[in-house]
Amino acid sequence: MISVNNLLLHFGERALLDNVSFFIGNDDRIGLVGRNGAGKSTLMKILAGLQPYDQGSIGRPKDLTIGYLPQQMDHDLELTPWQVAGKAFAESSKVEEDIARIGQELEQATSDARAMELAEQLAHAHERLNTLGASDRDMKVERMLKGIGFAEPDMHRPMHELSGGWRMRAELARILLVRPDLLLLDEPTNHLDLPAIQWLEDLLRTYPAALVLISHDKTFLDRLTRRTLEVSNGTLIDRKVPWSQYVELRKVEREQQTAAAKEQERYIRETEALINKFRAKASKAAFAQSLITKLNKLERIEVEDEDLRKMLVKFPPAPASGKLVCEVIGVSKAYGPKRIFDHAELTIAKGEHLALVGANGTGKSTLVRMIMGEEPYEGEIRLGHNVIVGYYAQDMPERMVPQYTVLETAEDAASEENRPRVRAMLGAFMFSGDDVDKKVKVLSGGERARLALCCMLLKPLNFLILDEPTHHLDIPSKDVLKEALKNYNGTFLLVSHDRDFLTGLTDRLLELDDRRIRDQHLDILELIEKRKALQTADIGRSSAREREKKVKPDKGGEQRGREKEFRRVRRNVERLEEKLAGLEREEKALQAEVMKNGRTPEEVQQGYERLGELAKEIADTMEAWEAAALEAEELDGEGSGQASAAG
Repeated sequence: MISVNNLLLHFGERALLDNVSFFIGNDDRIGLVGRNGAGKSTLMKILAGLQPYDQGSIGRPKDLTIGYLPQQMDHDLELTPWQVAGKAFAESSKVEEDIARIGQELEQATSDARAMELAEQLAHAHERLNTLGASDRDMKVERMLKGIGFAEPDMHRPMHELSGGWRMRAELARILLVRPDLLLLDEPTNHLDLPAIQWLEDLLRTYPAALVLISHDKTFLDRLTRRTLEVSNGTLIDRKVPWSQYVELRKVEREQQTAAAKEQERYIRETEALINKFRAKASKAAFAQSLITKLNKLERIEVEDEDLRKMLVKFPPAPASGKLVCEVIGVSKAYGPKRIFDHAELTIAKGEHLALVGANGTGKSTLVRMIMGEEPYEGEIRLGHNVIVGYYAQDMPERMVPQYTVLETAEDAASEENRPRVRAMLGAFMFSGDDVDKKVKVLSGGERARLALCCMLLKPLNFLILDEPTHHLDIPSKDVLKEALKNYNGTFLLVSHDRDFLTGLTDRLLELDDRRIRDQHLDILELIEKRKALQTADIGRSSAREREKKVKPDKGGEQRGREKEFRRVRRNVERLEEKLAGLEREEKALQAEVMKNGRTPEEVQQGYERLGELAKEIADTMEAWEAAALEAEELDGEGSGQASAAG
């Protein structure tokens, strides 16, 4: 499909790609990996035909279609997502225009020969239109946009009203609808929520195209790729295994390489000793010369340089705060007619490690902005005694002044007592030597993210609010940040859609759904499986309803039985609502009680144990209520439908 031969590209004096060669086949599923700044995105631009290079050649078929999704792109902000996605059918639109034009010419044809020629053209155009599948174009566009997370009203809003993440989704929908021969996707999961990542993963798993994928999501890479290309120090390492297997394979290869190099060194030392012993003796001179010739011809084993640089993140000890760090009390929030929160409640205690999860649009970033005072709301949000907040916003890397240098940016963010430590901290975040004099505007996305994290740690903090801090970070940097957060003795509230990053990191998952904040005492992978099971059950119930519609209902006894069943289910719904209200009242009262001064450690421990039990009871009761309410709705709908039919 694509053959890359002896590719050479310099950035200044540095060889970003040094005589790189590889081949991409029709069914290849490749993970393109490497540290931030190694050249992954540049190589992908070269494959897409958008980046010049110094030497080498790239061979590709003339009719090859490529779908390329960059990390950053220019958008036509006057178009709607529906129109952007519909651009995938540009050829269909052109063929339709040709059909209309040929039809008009056919009506005006003055000779049989011309009419026959135009009729043949019309037949070919209709055949091409059928091949392109234009007849169900609107259905395909709608299905793709819904799958990637768009609500129906948002499909027809101008792009300038949407965030960067939603604009990227519209472009991704267009690319996938084109159905290219080769997909080049550079960080496609950035800005996607967990349901959308799961949807995209399921779609790409069986997508009929070769795939080259840049991603820092290890789970995403493992599930979608079968081959790994690592860009490292200008070279390319190519192994036919997915990421996790690649890491283990490279570890074994380096161990074997190191052992072989040591063994060769031993052999060279022993041979040189023999040469020195025999070269002075005339009778052994020929033997010594043969040993010298052997050594000269010996191909020396070189242990590959491993890029061992990594961030050295260690959060400073958190200043003492009160037991209650943050309290959200009866908070409501709406954007016009769309309600995000409705009397939401949340209590965060000292030392807790929490993560906010949920679909895009449920209010995760809105909630953290409300806590930071960047967003108006109804209700009350209180920070506890001596709480010092450090905030990493989604767009924090973009908030930095482009004209500032790395050093100026860090010095501007540092507290007075931390100014002498600025250079050392920058070094810990892999900015050393001349790197500190680079302008922010020339940094890669990953380098900006590292700088933003560094700036946040140059002040004393005890409550970290981190909104998607792993965007643009490479895999080793994410691993370092995760370990640092695990060992942090302060409190943090994290927003992330990265499954691997969240696994084993937090004490509590807070799921935002149905305008509420729900405690989920589950690991992130368990929560994903639970949501998938509920979705499958919903689909099963829908299918059952469709089957029931086809069965002719009888009258009399069956109708009375259904009414009786509806009353029973309705009573169950009311009972569960009363139980839920009682549990939530107990939870709120207990939270306030636990936070009171003067409580003994045993009382506090018992309080937290009961809070854990209450959270599980509330979650179970809510699940039972949802099932009962759905059952009541179905029964009510069936009864109304039959009454209408009878009338």
